[in-house]
Amino acid sequence: MIRGYLHQSLSAAASVLVLAVLSSCAVDEKAVLITSGSLTGEGKREKKTEVKTGPATLSWAEKMKADQERKKAEQAEKAAVKAKEEAAKTKKLAAAKKLEDAAALKAAREEENRLAAEKKARAAEEAAELAAAEAKAKAKADQAAADKKAREDALAAKAREREAAKLAKLEEKKKEEADRAARDASREVASSNRGGGGFFSLLSIGSTSKQYKSEGHDIFVNEMLLPTLNPSNAKIEVSLGEQRARVYRKDGAAKVLVIDTQISSGKPGHATSTGTYHIKEKLVIKQSTLYGTWVNPSGQIVSSSGDSRSRPSGGSRFVGTDMPYWMRINGGIGMHIGDVPGYPASHGCIRVPETVQPLIYSKVGLGTQVTIMH
Repeated sequence: MIRGYLHQSLSAAASVLVLAVLSSCAVDEKAVLITSGSLTGEGKREKKTEVKTGPATLSWAEKMKADQERKKAEQAEKAAVKAKEEAAKTKKLAAAKKLEDAAALKAAREEENRLAAEKKARAAEEAAELAAAEAKAKAKADQAAADKKAREDALAAKAREREAAKLAKLEEKKKEEADRAARDASREVASSNRGGGGFFSLLSIGSTSKQYKSEGHDIFVNEMLLPTLNPSNAKIEVSLGEQRARVYRKDGAAKVLVIDTQISSGKPGHATSTGTYHIKEKLVIKQSTLYGTWVNPSGQIVSSSGDSRSRPSGGSRFVGTDMPYWMRINGGIGMHIGDVPGYPASHGCIRVPETVQPLIYSKVGLGTQVTIMH
């Protein structure tokens, strides 16, 4: 662009210079007639041109044109100078802008690095706080677990102490009842005919009571008084809290313990009802109509809930659980031989170990009172 302006300026200056030279020269043409003798007698005319130098007078139009050319040349020169200045200014601004951009980029990078460093520091701080909080929470949880275990151990120890005291009291009670029964039996024997049988045969047993284990079950039988127990004087009491059943011989308003055994009553959701009932049915062979197993046509057991009211896929026949030496107490609840694991586990019935239930079955009858309590 600058070269264009310079070219126009030089062209205009050249034009002005040529015009000035031309304006300083004047041409004066004179026609000179020279007559000389000739063969024809005619004279010869000769045209002579003279060039005069010096100031020439320009016309108004020429002056205007020259002035316009001069102004045009001046304007072109000014434009060239201005263009050059603008170019220099643009170059300077570009250089400044470049420096400014470089400085801004550097500042931006520094700010980015600073923010990244702050973010990293905050992340490290937060991680440290989180780790501290987790450690504190874990310590608190560990302490809580330790406290809970200590409380549970203390409660278990107290429960064991209470159970031991209860067993000791039970043993003492059994001993007192056995001693009292022995004294009563001795009085009865003393008042009977010494020549006959009667209670002399009982004394020949050599012991008034026997306590033994049956598959881990604590069972007590007063063998001396056992022959005197019958459906007319038998009474059964069941303690759900102790998970024990006791058979007493009623002597008027008093009662004497004859049989004491562990039992297993209804589990949660199938709790055994409390109250006073009477035996309504006795069956040596009995099967449950509600609980048991399902088998397929081949006789193989099918996985099921064990409920006769819910037939599983593939099940074709329900086989009720055996409940030998069944004694119906209340509705579908009764006493029978069954598994006695040491805690409530039945569907409501009172399970009795197989070594003692037949004995109880033989000593009670229809109408025998059964009291179930907590």
